[in-house]
Amino acid sequence: MNRLRTTRSPFSVNYEVTPVCNLKCVFCFAESQCKLKHPELPHVFRIIDELVKAQVFEIRLFGGEFFCYPQWKEVAEYAFQKGMFLSFVSNGTLITPESVSTLIACGVKGGAISIHGPEDVHEMITQIPGSYKKALTGLKACLDGGLSITVLTTVTQTGKNRIPELLADLDSKGLIRKNSSYVISRLSPYGRGKEDWENNKISLAEYLSLFPLLAKISTSYGIETAFGDAFPECLVPKEYHQLIQGCWQGTGFGHVSANGDVRGCATASGKYGNLLETPLEKIWQGKKLKEFRKLDWLPDGCKKCKDFCGGGCSASRPGELMYSPDEFLEVSCEN
Repeated sequence: MNRLRTTRSPFSVNYEVTPVCNLKCVFCFAESQCKLKHPELPHVFRIIDELVKAQVFEIRLFGGEFFCYPQWKEVAEYAFQKGMFLSFVSNGTLITPESVSTLIACGVKGGAISIHGPEDVHEMITQIPGSYKKALTGLKACLDGGLSITVLTTVTQTGKNRIPELLADLDSKGLIRKNSSYVISRLSPYGRGKEDWENNKISLAEYLSLFPLLAKISTSYGIETAFGDAFPECLVPKEYHQLIQGCWQGTGFGHVSANGDVRGCATASGKYGNLLETPLEKIWQGKKLKEFRKLDWLPDGCKKCKDFCGGGCSASRPGELMYSPDEFLEVSCEN
């Protein structure tokens, strides 16, 4: 039977430095109402200290929108001085050449910028006019500064057929380079994303159509592409398995919310504990995560599969469970 290892602590975490964001993306997995506040800087430093104590290797600076945080430079500098390897996930709209210089001084080699389609699609999603051009300005600043940047697109009903237009526009503006890559993410039924889920969700057939598209983009533009979220490999032709990044939540990867809550990933329900109340190592080796790693919640086919991929994305299914089978696994088990 397949099982996951219990590690001392996560190697890498998404750290949601602030829940505040300057955009209003219609599918955001965060709270449905943007009435959120920035945490105080000493609070942020304390969380970083706890991550250092647990010997976490990488902090992925996250939000909300990390660059919304008024003292984001101090945060990056503090984490770097503590010996952390840093990367970031951003909407790109607040990144300037000066921002990039600070990031590079803090040892940052790269990150990801979310762009969800060509201009009309992107701004229909973000609900903020001008956010597309600002994102491209931020992307250009990063690429010009030598950072390796992944353009990250969450697939939506609005944008699912417009991805080639986005890549063509980026290329026409000189924003596809050797230090570029492109990744597609799954739509999740959490936060605003769960609103009208039945009409907005992406079907299995629609997701499967993206794998040959990713392969074509890679060939056409000479960049790496990937399906960024876990997906059951038994549903995908073997020729595209190398495009699936998979998921290592609960083993080498975790998510820390702005208040210190520890979760498997940004979109997962529930929490395993709070690292300001319980040391991260104790949380990571605790009962809740050990139960997760037993994989008893997966179908028998996954538990016995000799080519175990992790069973897809446990945050893809609507509900309040901390983890559950991938939304498409019933199809997998029947075929």
